[in-house]
Amino acid sequence: MDSTLYNPKNQGIQIQLRYYRDSLAISGGMVIVMSIWDIIKLFIGFFLGEDTIEELVEAVINDSGSPVIGDEYESVVRIVLWVTILLILLLFSAVIFLYHLYIGLNAYRVGRQTAKKRKRLYILLTFLSTIFAGLLIMSNILILINATDASGNVDFAFLIMEVTAFINYIFILYSVYKIRILEKAEGGMA
Repeated sequence: MDSTLYNPKNQGIQIQLRYYRDSLAISGGMVIVMSIWDIIKLFIGFFLGEDTIEELVEAVINDSGSPVIGDEYESVVRIVLWVTILLILLLFSAVIFLYHLYIGLNAYRVGRQTAKKRKRLYILLTFLSTIFAGLLIMSNILILINATDASGNVDFAFLIMEVTAFINYIFILYSVYKIRILEKAEGGMA
């Protein structure tokens, strides 16, 4: 394009706005993908962790349940306990997914400029998720330092994923901050 005909005054701001909006949209999508990891991690912890659900169910039935329920109803109670625990896990998984979906979709919509109105709740939830991810990182580091079992590779994978989620949340907050500053600067130049 001939620069004598068209010379935009805020071309640098527009480029930076596109960069941070694209980054916000990508990070929003990443939050949704990472929610699937959180759900997988939840199931790994309950089914393959130190105290699995199977061990907990057996402990409840053997320690306090057998004399009360009798041997003839023990299998029915075991099935009811399993179904109840699985329903609670599925409900908790749905809440985790919807929480991350809310953050991710709002970040994506703001990044792509398809949000109908400005929602700020997702920024607060992202901030809280950042704090929680930071606490999980510190917890995972302590677990790795004090590890005595053979699950060091699993704990290291958990740490890497938490660091990734933490960085993603930080980048969402930073992108929102930069977009607001650049929009104010763009409005001041017009």
